[in-house]
Amino acid sequence: MDQEFEELEQIPWAALAATPGDSRARNASIAIAIAAIVGLVGWLVVRGGNESTVTIATNAPPATVAPVVDPDETTTAPDATVYSEADLMLIDVEDEERLAIAQAEWLVRDYLTVDEDTVVASRLDAILPGIERGSTPAYVEWARAFAVSYPEPGTYRVEVIYRLLTGDEAGFIRQPAAALVVDVAVDVDGTTQLLAVPEPVPVPFLRGLDG
Repeated sequence: MDQEFEELEQIPWAALAATPGDSRARNASIAIAIAAIVGLVGWLVVRGGNESTVTIATNAPPATVAPVVDPDETTTAPDATVYSEADLMLIDVEDEERLAIAQAEWLVRDYLTVDEDTVVASRLDAILPGIERGSTPAYVEWARAFAVSYPEPGTYRVEVIYRLLTGDEAGFIRQPAAALVVDVAVDVDGTTQLLAVPEPVPVPFLRGLDG
């Protein structure tokens, strides 16, 4: 009996395998042992994972969050009435020229129109105070700028060609095309100013078809 017990201690798995009557119990014991080992290993892994997670969470330095900056709070809008040299360099010359042309064409229409419209007369008196106007009714059929020069920065000399209709209640007559030059200054804020009384200039000549 003792000899068999010692043999089991020396070679336990061989002894279990050599006992056919105990195969069912042996298999159950092996399954329980394996399950216990797997459970222990899983518990250790989970416990180790939880401990490592807790350690990272408690030992890590607090996260630094960059403050959100509102661009409107850090950007100061410049005074609209103050213009630096850089601002002056950004002025669109083409826009200034279009504005000068529009004002010149508009002025020629009002300057040459003679009728009972008080609105046109009041505007012309404000722009050219004391200007003498003719007594014969007249209307500008059309007016177009055909040349622009730049005596100095911000100053435009616009030449406008036009056709005038003159007459009375009996009828109007188309006059030959004529031209006036209008000197206009344009400020950086879009303000325009007439610099001189419009003066006559030669009309551009158009040649006919050869032959």
